[in-house]
Amino acid sequence: MGVGGIRVLPFHEIMPAVRDGLVDAGLVIHEARFTYPGFGLDCLADLGDWWESVTGTPIPLGAIVARRDLGPELIAEITRAVRASVDHAFAHPEDSSDYVMEMAQELDPEVAKAHIALYVNEFTRDLGPEGLAAVSRLLGMPVGAVSVPDPAQSV
Repeated sequence: MGVGGIRVLPFHEIMPAVRDGLVDAGLVIHEARFTYPGFGLDCLADLGDWWESVTGTPIPLGAIVARRDLGPELIAEITRAVRASVDHAFAHPEDSSDYVMEMAQELDPEVAKAHIALYVNEFTRDLGPEGLAAVSRLLGMPVGAVSVPDPAQSV
């Protein structure tokens, strides 16, 4: 399955497929940023590093959103609940460790910790001006406005 020579695989099958020569290269995310060397693979381009060098902003990974028609009171309540949950997770990481390990594709606890530290940070609590600049940059960027790194030049 795929378009233009692109083969779509489940996340956990990408690195073995590259290692085994079933595909020439793969785009991996999350904890694979830390585990690809264990498959004997090399990084051709780190798109996170690329984004930061091209835009000068952190990577806008995701968002928690609510429909405006829920009204300001309910949205404020949701915001408080999410913030309280995040604050609790920061203050008591052991409370979520069993859940994190159950969901992790890579079960090494050190990899899970590194993954969490990379993606769950102060921007999770508050985007601030730097995070808002990253989102604005992403939303204002027309498709095709920038080119991705050429892997042949990264080798």
